[in-house]
Amino acid sequence: MKPEVLHRVAARYIMGQENYASIKGEKIQLECFQQLLNVSKELKEKLDEGKDLDTIVDLLNEKKDLTRKFQNLTGITWRL
Repeated sequence: MKPEVLHRVAARYIMGQENYASIKGEKIQLECFQQLLNVSKELKEKLDEGKDLDTIVDLLNEKKDLTRKFQNLTGITWRL
């Protein structure tokens, strides 16, 4: 899947919109991608809710770590 399409699919998921896409890759890549999507969505929800700074910082750090791992596994630069 092209990175542009992957990012469109991810953005729709993070925004809570319906998404129908089949994504293929190695199991470790797909697991990392799913974790990155979930933490990104949770971060967006917590920001929308106006949660405390500690919660936001924890999620940002987790997202940063997962982003680095995803990029190392796939070679795709994560833009979200």
